[in-house]
Amino acid sequence: MHLPIFYLLNFSIILVVLIFLIKYLWDMFFGENYEPPAWEQARKEGRLSRELLKASRNYPDKIRLYNFWLQIQRINKEGLKGDFAELGVYKGESARLLHLMDPGRNFHLLDTFEGFTRTDLKPETGEAATYSTRSFADTSRDKVLKYVGGNRNKLIIHSGYFPQLTHELENVNYVLVNIDADLYNPTKAGLEYFYPRLVPGGVIFIHDYNYKWEGLMKAVDEFTANIPEQFVLLPDLDSTVMIIKNKI
Repeated sequence: MHLPIFYLLNFSIILVVLIFLIKYLWDMFFGENYEPPAWEQARKEGRLSRELLKASRNYPDKIRLYNFWLQIQRINKEGLKGDFAELGVYKGESARLLHLMDPGRNFHLLDTFEGFTRTDLKPETGEAATYSTRSFADTSRDKVLKYVGGNRNKLIIHSGYFPQLTHELENVNYVLVNIDADLYNPTKAGLEYFYPRLVPGGVIFIHDYNYKWEGLMKAVDEFTANIPEQFVLLPDLDSTVMIIKNKI
């Protein structure tokens, strides 16, 4: 008596999984991808690597992805010199994209790779106040290097608490910096360190500028009140802020 019901339940589960799989594959290959004309042209002309195309299909925030790429295209078109850097690497998802977009650049990856410190968590409010010292700790420098892949000679890992890591970065100038540190203290320290070393025309991205991350918003607002540039708020999934340094 119960056997048909068991088979029916299994069939229903398989059917649901199959429907989701078909929808995923359809969206991947035939769905709206909102790709900008420059990306579309580069794809059709074969100027995008197979690895980047694969990563782009699986990356959920297409606006963020395309904005990274468009800024890197601008940087290269203008012949700007300088290294890439990311503060707040976690498992390396955005770092992998940035490296695939310009694998010839030195790329500094900065993170504790052990989660947050109590000192940085203490002043937080909003959603960040729910974090613990184990949040984002399920990573390691070796796992990140393996995941990012690409040109290992250009990937430079800096493990530890920021800004104590800056002694490893003497005489480095930057052309692109991605700050994804979530909290007030590391975001403030990151802006104070990277902005003066950003070449004219270089860009800084700060991820998560929204009401959930009150400390981060405060750090950005305080810092940008004292520089000549206006920040641009992007309509990606988590509200990235972009600062392009004025050319002299």
